[in-house]
Amino acid sequence: MKHTVDNMKAMNSAQVIVWALIMGIVALSGVYMYMVHKTVHNAVARESIQDEIVALNSKLSETEFQYINTVGSITMDTARERGFKPVSEKITFVTRDVIGKNVAIR
Repeated sequence: MKHTVDNMKAMNSAQVIVWALIMGIVALSGVYMYMVHKTVHNAVARESIQDEIVALNSKLSETEFQYINTVGSITMDTARERGFKPVSEKITFVTRDVIGKNVAIR
């Protein structure tokens, strides 16, 4: 009788170990599938963001080109048309006399 009870205990512990291994494999498989899904999702998101970056860089290049052309086409006539007026009075600047050529604080 005692021998039969020991066999049942051994069989039960073996079944527990097998079920624990099966559950571990299922859990790790679920984690693996989740990680693969997130990797694919991030790759797709990165690709769409890169497309957006390319479009924004293209628009920026066009804007810079327009700016350079506009700056190059400004003349005195254009400035007068926009309301700029020549300065008629003498302009003075406030300056400070230099005490020494080289001043070092130590």
